[in-house]
Amino acid sequence: MRISTSLSLILLSSSLMGCAGQMPSDLGLLDGSELRPCPDKPNCVQTYDSIDISHFELPLKAKQDEKQTKSAITAAINETGGKIISETPLAPSGYYLHAEYQSDWLKFVDDVEVVINDEFIHIRSASRLGHSDFGVNADRFDKIKAAYQK
Repeated sequence: MRISTSLSLILLSSSLMGCAGQMPSDLGLLDGSELRPCPDKPNCVQTYDSIDISHFELPLKAKQDEKQTKSAITAAINETGGKIISETPLAPSGYYLHAEYQSDWLKFVDDVEVVINDEFIHIRSASRLGHSDFGVNADRFDKIKAAYQK
């Protein structure tokens, strides 16, 4: 019985190691300036489409200049446990950032995308896997916002 239980735990653990999921192939900007919409699941938050009220949060206001804004949002992401994966300058100004967050226990990976423009910071935070995230992405957005506004 003890061997069976141990084997079950090992199999469960190894199957859960794959919780990271594949990086979505459609990350990035649509039409060169907008983040893609959230799927029809509650595991996503976005600041672009106010009509999508189930996923919408107000965008963050940019700082005095682009350099300050990028530095502050990067620090906020790092402070809240994210890891910047890529950053791309946008023409004529602004930045696109992609960050990953990993849950402590099951190692689920969520993607956070950021667009910095002259006035606002737009954010999309979404789970790679599953249907519900139990409010994790909304909480993450609030934590990023609080860290950014310090």
